[in-house]
Order: sequence, then C-alpha cells, then structure tokens
Amino acid sequence: MKTFTEAYSKAKNVIETKEFSGPEWKKFLTAEAKLPGLFTSEGFSTAHADTPGKIRTKIDAESSNFLVRFIIGGKTTGDLIYEAANNTADATNVNERAASLKLVKHLYRAQKSGAQDVWVYSPPKQHAGWIFDEIKGSVDTVKSKLSMDDELFSQSDMKNMCAALGLALKIAEDTKVKLGNNDDKLKVFVKRWFMDQDSGDTELNEAITKLTEGFKKIGVCCNSNTLVFTDYPDWRDRRNTLMGGAIPGGEGGGFPVIYIEGAFTDLANRSGNMWTCARTIIHEFSHHEIKTADHKYRHQGLKPDKTNFPYAKAIDNADSWACFAVDMAGYMPESDRNSFLK
Repeated sequence: MKTFTEAYSKAKNVIETKEFSGPEWKKFLTAEAKLPGLFTSEGFSTAHADTPGKIRTKIDAESSNFLVRFIIGGKTTGDLIYEAANNTADATNVNERAASLKLVKHLYRAQKSGAQDVWVYSPPKQHAGWIFDEIKGSVDTVKSKLSMDDELFSQSDMKNMCAALGLALKIAEDTKVKLGNNDDKLKVFVKRWFMDQDSGDTELNEAITKLTEGFKKIGVCCNSNTLVFTDYPDWRDRRNTLMGGAIPGGEGGGFPVIYIEGAFTDLANRSGNMWTCARTIIHEFSHHEIKTADHKYRHQGLKPDKTNFPYAKAIDNADSWACFAVDMAGYMPESDRNSFLK
C-alpha cells in the first residue's frame, strides 16, 4: 500500500461487502452510524460527516481506562473494535474489518465551507505504516495496535491546515486574475522566478500561458468538494524535516490528497508563518495538477540561471510555482524572497 486512496478504496470495499459482528454492532454501524454511506466514489460523504464521531463516542463510552481494567476488568478500545469486526462466520476478514473501522475512528471533517468538505485522517503516532499493513498478526498484537489512540494531528493542527488551504485558495485566485491581466507588472514576477539570461519573449509568453492554465487547475483543486489531509507513513522516520507531499497527477480516487508532515505543523503553530504553509499547499497542488517536479527547493536557491537552473527547469519546478504566486500576492517577506532567489 502506497497511497491514502488505496487505503480509502480498501476500506470502502470492506465496509460495503463484509459483515461486521452482530447483532448489536451490525445494527449500530448500519442503522445508527450509517457507516456504509460514509464512502462514495468521489470521497467521504458530506451527508454522513457525523459517522466517525458517532463511532468514536460509542467506543469511548464503552472502553475502560487502565485503572478500571486493573481493578474490576473491562474492555480496551482494541477489544471493542475487534469485537465489532469479529464476525465468526467470516473470521478470515476480521483484521480488514478492524482496520477499516480504525481508519474511520481517526477521521475528522475538519471544515465545512460552502460545498467543500475538508477531511483529516489523523492516524495513531505509534503506527509505523499504512493502516491495513499495521493491523496484522496475532489477536493480541492486533488488539494492541487497535488500542493505540494518541493521534498524529491535534485539533490546532487541523485548524491550521484549513487556514493554510483558505490562504492558498485566495493566493491562487489572485494569481489567476493577475495572469489574466498580462501586464508589465505581471511580467516582472514571471521574469523574476522563471526567466534565465537566454530567455526572451517566446519563453515569457510560453510561461504566462502555462502558468495561466496551471493556476486555473490549482484554484479548482484548492476548492474541490472533497479534500483530504493526512500524513505519509513511509516518511515517519523523517517527517519532522518535511513540509508535505502529493502524488504527481493525483491518486485517481476522485478527490485530492495532501500529505502534511511535521515541519508544516511546527511552522503553522508559530505566528507569522501561514504564508509558507499556504506556499506548501500550492507547491503540492502543482505536483497534483501540473505534474511539476522538485528540481530545486527554496533553500537551494531558485534564481533562474542558464547554467545551473535554466528556464526549462524553473517552469517545471514546484517551489518556483509556489513562490511566484505567494510573492506576487504580496505575502512573501522581502528577506525571504531575497534568500530564495540566491
């Protein structure tokens, strides 16, 4: 498993085709929580946005803390999820059902804005891999993994992701307008971030056309009806050094996914850094929509140069797209711009 969309598709299939334990859990999950309705072909259903909360409430209400279990016994979170998944008539799929339910337990609709739902999947910090790869092994091992509830993202982190997305959308829309004006002021910014010493009017006009079409797509992506933020488990051992990620061209699941890492959440919690978090989102959506590459990052110097960083690479570079938009929208401090253009 390599993407969140793979996990989404697997959970969708399991929930739609496999029976959970009965009769109490089956009734709760289908009639009360309406779990099967949460998954659609275009992402999580806005009509069933309260499903994860209902599941968390039931599990939290029926689980016991360590002291209670030690004194009089009781069930852990893992016991309850396993119990819900353990349909004895189909014992071979118990781990897949448990993993699907665990995924939903850590899912949040972080924001509803117009027609858009922003979802955050916040997996346990203790998990080292994708949910269906984690929930394997003996019953005791599975229950232990299911009981891990210390989540990767805080409520503050989720709020900051939504704020950065809102700013990214504002910047993308502003960029579209300025690209449409195609005036001398625009050309200053395009030359600054993309034109090397050998670039002329042909390259300048080509860049403006490409950027215009690209930021139309980025704006649509920022404002998509369903959008998911999560993390990329394969990067867990170095996530604190990374801002984020996205699969070039998208994941094919009908909704965009951005992977948010530790450097992003750390910066977002410090005053005055929302612009750089918005820059990250634009950077990742340029991968997602335009299939840009990572030829160079801002700390490596993004000044176009015919020898070291020619126009052909700059116009294909995700950080150049993102910095161009943030700079032109007026959010990038001059000191940062000077540093990035070294």
